[in-house]
Amino acid sequence: MTPRRWIFSVLVAVPVLVAAAGPFLAAGAPQHRQAPFGPSQWSPFGTDRLGRDVLAAALSGGRTFLVVAALTVAIAYLVGSMIGVAAAAAPRAWVDELLMRPMDVLLCLPSLLIIMVAALRTRGSAVAIACAIGFVLVAPIARFVRMTARGTVRSPVMDALRMQGESRAFRYGKYAIVAMSRPIAADLALRFTAAVYFLASANFLGLGFDTTSTDWAVSVAANKDALTIAPWSVALPALLIVALIVGVNLLADDLLADPRTRAAHRTTRDV
Repeated sequence: MTPRRWIFSVLVAVPVLVAAAGPFLAAGAPQHRQAPFGPSQWSPFGTDRLGRDVLAAALSGGRTFLVVAALTVAIAYLVGSMIGVAAAAAPRAWVDELLMRPMDVLLCLPSLLIIMVAALRTRGSAVAIACAIGFVLVAPIARFVRMTARGTVRSPVMDALRMQGESRAFRYGKYAIVAMSRPIAADLALRFTAAVYFLASANFLGLGFDTTSTDWAVSVAANKDALTIAPWSVALPALLIVALIVGVNLLADDLLADPRTRAAHRTTRDV
């Protein structure tokens, strides 16, 4: 593993481990409230606006945030992929049009506006916000998968399988999965980043989780006015979000880079 891949992996691993194991570690923090934006008895990061230890709040505030983002992307990608593949493999042009024109209309709608409307109409329901985020992600996913699947469905390999009279669906599916896996994996990382962005934006605006929760984005929004006197109350959760987003994208780019491009870069450096 290259040094930069180690760095990218650490950027992803730190927030994920904090979200997974953090609530267990935070159990040892003092349960009583301390002075707001002051020193803490448990960690050197001080306290937040509610007198909670900043480190304990960061340790316990990532699990729901990441689980909601991951589940939202998974469901949105399942729905979007089904629409995209069905449109790419449609035997008639009108079927493709019927499936994709609603996606084009959805792409024209402001994503944050849809999420804000869903949050306001449901009084900040986390489920409604997650559904709204998934809804706005379906259209770009369907468009991307359709574009990717179109070249695969009409490829010479698929034509050869049809000419041979191949009737086993798994043969077509196996080739399609192999051919589409790299671009879809790269796009999946991008959509996860988008889901984190939308979820963080909703929570930052006070439309998502309860404003007294320890969610990372909520903590940034709730403590931002005290950035100069209690910087860690904002910086720590913000750094965890940034590390996750940057790490996921850089690691995906590194892992999914074309081997020929990597070889060309190595040759250039050697020269």
